[in-house]
Amino acid sequence: MTPDPLESLSGPAAQVVRDVARYGLVTAKAEQRLRFPDLTEDALRKLLARMTERGWLVRHPLHGQEPYFVLGPPALAALGLRRPTKALGHQALLEHYAVLLACARRGCDVFTEDEFRARFPDLSEPGLSAKNLFRDATADPPRLGWFVVDHDKLSSRMVGKVGRRVARLLASDRPGLHRLVLAGGFSAHVVTASEGKRQNLQAAFARKPLRNVAVTVEAHPDDLEDFFLVNRR
Repeated sequence: MTPDPLESLSGPAAQVVRDVARYGLVTAKAEQRLRFPDLTEDALRKLLARMTERGWLVRHPLHGQEPYFVLGPPALAALGLRRPTKALGHQALLEHYAVLLACARRGCDVFTEDEFRARFPDLSEPGLSAKNLFRDATADPPRLGWFVVDHDKLSSRMVGKVGRRVARLLASDRPGLHRLVLAGGFSAHVVTASEGKRQNLQAAFARKPLRNVAVTVEAHPDDLEDFFLVNRR
C-alpha cells in the first residue's frame, strides 16, 4: 500500500493541502463552503493560520479582502510538486480564484489532469487540456462541464473563445469527443465578476448560440468585482 504523503497532517489539514494543490489556492470562506460546511469560517481561519505557521501554506493578500493561501515548501515536497510560493499575478489569481468560487457554489470539484485522463481515456487527446473541467450534474445524464473565466474582455471575444474550444473538440481525432459534443454532453460555464457583465455575456451568447452546447453565465460580485476595478484604473 502506498503511504499517504500527508499522513503527518490531521484530516482537515490534509484536505486543505489537497484542495490547494487542485485549485492553486484557497481562502477560508471558499474552503468552508466547498469542503467544511459544519465548521465556521473562523475555525477555518485558525486552521489555515496554524498550517501557515508550520510552513505548509504561504499567505498572501487578496485585494484588501481576506488572504489567500498557496502551498508552502513542506507541502510541495510531500506531493512532489514544483510551484512558486510567491504571490500569484493578477491574471492567474483571478483564474484560480474564480474557478474555486464556482466550485464552492456548486459543491463540485474540477478534475486534475491525471483524474480526467484516468476517468475519460477515450476523451483524452495529447495536447488537449483538461483544465477547469468538471462533472456538470445540472443535466440528466450529467455533462462534461468547462469553467471559463472572464478576464474583463469584450463579450464577443468570450463568445469566440468558447466557440474555438468547441470547434477544436469537433476537430479532434477522438470519436468520443465528437459524440460528446453532438449529443449535448458538453457545457460551458462562464464565470464573471459583475451582474452587468453577466447580462452582457448572456446576451452575446444568445445572439450567437452554439449548437448542442449549453452555455451559462454566473457572477460573483462580492468576491470578484475588485479584480475588474483594478483592470479599469
